[in-house]
Amino acid sequence: MKKILLFTLLFTLIATNLMAEEQKDTAFANLYRRYFQLYTESNESIFYDASAKMKDYYLRNNKYDSYYKIALNEILYDTEQGKTYRAIKKCNNLLNEMNARGKKQYHIVYSAMGSIYDMRGNYRMAKKYFQDALNACEPNDTGSLISIYSSIASLQAHREPLKAKEINELFGKMAVKHPQYYKVHTVLKAEIAFYLNDRQLYEEAYRQFLQVNKEHPLLDAYGKDLMTMVKATFDGNYSKALDILQHDSPDFDALDCCDMRIRICELMGNKERAIQEMDKRRDLRDSLNSDMMFESINEINAEMGMQKIKEEAQQEREEANKRQRLLMAVAIFLLLIALALTISRSLIRRRLEKKLIRKNKELEIALSRAEESDRMKDSFIQHVSHEIRTPLNVVTGFAQVIANNDYTLDDESRNHMLKEINKNTQEITYIVNELLEVAENESREYYPKEDILHVNSFFYKLLHDGEMYNTNHLTLNYSSTVDNNFTIKTNRRVLEKVISQLLMNALKFTPEGTVTMDIQPSSNDDMLRVMITDTGIGIPEEHRDHIFERFYKVDTFKPGFGLGLTISRKLAVLLGGSLVLDNEYRNGSRFVLYLPIEK
Repeated sequence: MKKILLFTLLFTLIATNLMAEEQKDTAFANLYRRYFQLYTESNESIFYDASAKMKDYYLRNNKYDSYYKIALNEILYDTEQGKTYRAIKKCNNLLNEMNARGKKQYHIVYSAMGSIYDMRGNYRMAKKYFQDALNACEPNDTGSLISIYSSIASLQAHREPLKAKEINELFGKMAVKHPQYYKVHTVLKAEIAFYLNDRQLYEEAYRQFLQVNKEHPLLDAYGKDLMTMVKATFDGNYSKALDILQHDSPDFDALDCCDMRIRICELMGNKERAIQEMDKRRDLRDSLNSDMMFESINEINAEMGMQKIKEEAQQEREEANKRQRLLMAVAIFLLLIALALTISRSLIRRRLEKKLIRKNKELEIALSRAEESDRMKDSFIQHVSHEIRTPLNVVTGFAQVIANNDYTLDDESRNHMLKEINKNTQEITYIVNELLEVAENESREYYPKEDILHVNSFFYKLLHDGEMYNTNHLTLNYSSTVDNNFTIKTNRRVLEKVISQLLMNALKFTPEGTVTMDIQPSSNDDMLRVMITDTGIGIPEEHRDHIFERFYKVDTFKPGFGLGLTISRKLAVLLGGSLVLDNEYRNGSRFVLYLPIEK
């Protein structure tokens, strides 16, 4: 409910602007008032009919700004009705319209896209589109900035509360003259204080909340439950706080409730319940994504069904036309049979030319439909497909061919298919193992460290073993400032996995030059620093803060789950150390692994 409230904040601002624009147009007033009344109802056909009339009116009067705002209202309506696929599709169509007409109101579409993904629990996509909206918005467009800032602050409150606090302050300065929006600012400030564990910030937010309610008593009750829950948490009354989160309230969405319960369980020191709440949140997010996927499939099936009906009707018309043309040809042939051979041949040739042109046009139409179908399919697959589906399709396809007695396969073809099945099965196994390892590492608190390793011999051997993957014939260098008798106590298998992953990445993304492993103790001699440096393509600045995130890939078109660095950093932590990217190095990439020195 909270995200819908913030989402409706954008709609309210749009409606207010439209009302100011059309208040003098008496001929349009009845349709206008009926339209905004229909927005709160659930009769789609009537709402869409009114929306179409509104858009037609604005187009006829060349009022493109108002036209786009009405189109955006349809997107908001679809989102609140759970039609996510339809809403996203309309966003893309609206952007294309803007580009075609040379209009620049991209920020309202980006903001809508951000809210759609936020309601589905997709933090990364929501953050991207809200940032796009902020970049596209004009600095003097206060109404739009209020909506965008409030959405970003709400999105980041849990994951990046310090950034959320900064954005919310910008929102509050703009909303100070608008009581309804300023109240939202105070509620967001209390939520941010909850995640920052900052009671002083909460008390400031609560005073502002009471003041705006006192000055404007007709405002709704939004924020009351959240304020009560946060106060109970700061007072140590965790059971009351959890009880408030168990009841439906416009202050909380389901995902928000999970995040807040996790936070409270952490404050209680109840790790087991916190893990249970994390599992519930994951299941809830998966359910939202599944709903979105099935709704998308239903929408596409409906579109394909309508297309099929149109194609069948077109085919029937073409067959009727063919029959008519055949009868006409017979009549013409009977009339012209007595004519001279030259004239007959000329007429026949002309008729064949027309038929060829007609067939070519039919083929062009069929090709256009096929290309459009391919574009729709590619767009859908790109949106919902998963890395595991490609190798799974290979295994399924070859297995069906081998099992089908209708196919006759020679030994070479059969062996090739079996090799491909084995290869892709191993790939699936690798992907599943990666996921299982991520899950296993999440539940671990440490790895036992029972292996005594001679540092120089151990790391030099790992670097030497990397030669088998050195397909670019790079120079591998090893340097160390510790003597050959220097040892550490750690877990050999886990450490080998971390170093191998870093070396594999360095070799893979370095077309030419060197890969260097450098061993040094830290300045206070309590940690061993292992640096792996390459002269490769490096990591772009905009991706450096995200490369350790799960499923994050700099190049989304390359295969893989994007879990290698995620697993490596987690393993480093479970060994008592850390793994970081050296942001000051610019001639390639440099990863630094810190290990505790235990003997």
